[in-house]
Amino acid sequence: MIAHLVKQEIAKIDFDGLWENTLPEVRASEEQVQFLESKLGYSVDPQYRAFLIHANGWRSFSQFIDIFGVDDLVGSARSARAIELTETLEPLEPLCGFGKNDLIPIAASSNDIDLMLMTRPHTSDPGKVFWFAGGLIDTFTGFDEWFLSMFDYLRLAHQRLVERNT
Repeated sequence: MIAHLVKQEIAKIDFDGLWENTLPEVRASEEQVQFLESKLGYSVDPQYRAFLIHANGWRSFSQFIDIFGVDDLVGSARSARAIELTETLEPLEPLCGFGKNDLIPIAASSNDIDLMLMTRPHTSDPGKVFWFAGGLIDTFTGFDEWFLSMFDYLRLAHQRLVERNT
């Protein structure tokens, strides 16, 4: 994955060890994704589903932001943290137009207040991703756009480190 290549380049110049350089998790099986969908009671967004089939989550994908895998979505410490962060944003509807029951967490920071929530299939705009950090930071049309945007942030972080270390 291109994002991992950028992370490798960052690791080469991150002399202070600011961020972990992690690999994505091993892909989820079709059976794992089907189990998740049966637990959730609905089909996972197709873009996010495709990610899970290629990488069942990614700890420290972008700095301290973890992308959730199947286990996170059926209950884990990361999902508990995402629920806590979501509660701090209540009421959500004025921020993004959707309520708590319309959204599912797909990523969260392990040490900050960044939280990514995706609209569920029953909503008027399924698969839309919102980035929150105390308030609404950005909105993305879907998982792919969000992932690519996070990749762009990784590239910018790499550029800043290069400039700082030259």
